[in-house]
Amino acid sequence: MELKTDHIHLDCAALHLARDAHPALNIHRYLDLLDGLAAEVAALRPGLEATVRYEVLRQVLVHNHGLKGNQRDYYHPDNSYLNRVLDTRRGIPISLSIVWLEVARRLKWPAGGVALPGHFLVRLDDPERFVLVDPFHGGRTLSLGDCQNLVEQGYDGKVPFTTGYLRPVNTRNILLRLLNNLRNIFLTLNDLPRVAEIIQRMSAVEPTNGRYMQELAAVCCRRGDVRGACAHLKRYLHHLPNGRDSKLVRHNLRQLQAALLALN
Repeated sequence: MELKTDHIHLDCAALHLARDAHPALNIHRYLDLLDGLAAEVAALRPGLEATVRYEVLRQVLVHNHGLKGNQRDYYHPDNSYLNRVLDTRRGIPISLSIVWLEVARRLKWPAGGVALPGHFLVRLDDPERFVLVDPFHGGRTLSLGDCQNLVEQGYDGKVPFTTGYLRPVNTRNILLRLLNNLRNIFLTLNDLPRVAEIIQRMSAVEPTNGRYMQELAAVCCRRGDVRGACAHLKRYLHHLPNGRDSKLVRHNLRQLQAALLALN
């Protein structure tokens, strides 16, 4: 089933995703925590300027509550689950950014996520300017040149920087990036059941992307589930009969079906 992200709140979506790893998670408890953070920020009455709003967000989130990047154990899965980020006050760039974004949303402040290659930021706007914030590194602000250096140094100059990277991304893209981080972590841990679960989530967020059906087939193969792999490839061909990879998918499906016949 497709996950409709156009009319849902990022905090609710992130907490529902966290239930995969934390089934007993009380979503309302964490929504209340975010409400409380927003109330603390609002009490400082910052006005309309993005620079001042940034300062009070940083005061509350970083200085008062200690939200910062988990540099010691960056790849721990808990850094990607919003409930654990709020519990431990540690996270990765995108999960910490979700906290900043959701506090700003509660205050009806213009804010968006900025998906730089390899790093995620928050953008706070007013009619005259915008402020780029790095929640992972203590809520520091970044200039255009800083962002360019981040991208160029992170990819050894192989990824050219463009100002288009600074445009805010939507909820769907934020959720996909969060899930992609988790998929990579669990692939490294060789936790294939969890990898499959996460790819299923990604497919729900972006159902027209046939890559996820192929990835699910590959995970099934690694687990020795040839029938499951065939089912995912058949689903690809049903939904995307003329897809970019349809020829390859048909070839792989024939090979898997032949392997099934050889087993019988």
